Amino acid sequence: MDRRIPKKGDIYRHFKGRKYRVLDIAVCTETGEDMVIFETAEGTRRVFASFLETFLSPLDTSKYPHAEQKYRFELCRDTKDSELLRLKRHGNTTSLILEFLDLNDNEERIQFLQKHQAEIDSRFLTAASESLEFVENSDTVEERYAALMRFLKTKSRYESRRLR
Repeated sequence: MDRRIPKKGDIYRHFKGRKYRVLDIAVCTETGEDMVIFETAEGTRRVFASFLETFLSPLDTSKYPHAEQKYRFELCRDTKDSELLRLKRHGNTTSLILEFLDLNDNEERIQFLQKHQAEIDSRFLTAASESLEFVENSDTVEERYAALMRFLKTKSRYESRRLR
């Protein structure tokens, strides 16, 4: 077999058009053969297993003469590009989240949120709230931001009194 072994996270397109995300490579307990464990990349989540040899095998063109692919599963090159775009789009949010998680106290967190208010999005608020074990119950980004700020200010006041 001269094709690249699938790696965790790779997206492959089946010759019938659906996309699948590789979860892992496993070993069959019955035969000892390598198997690809993969899930649907879109729609209802389902998990599948296929022998590696079958997963990477050429398509039977006599059985499927109109198929556009050479192999049963082919690595999606376009998915890698869209993943890079997603990372670029969320890159700033990711760095903001990491910065926020490194802060030591609630006063620093409040100042950080005030300084970066224009850059904060839903993704950031979810990560920040979860890191503080704060349960959100607002809908809009603005409401969620305000609720998180109230939570941090209350927590900061409580902790400053407790230290006296």
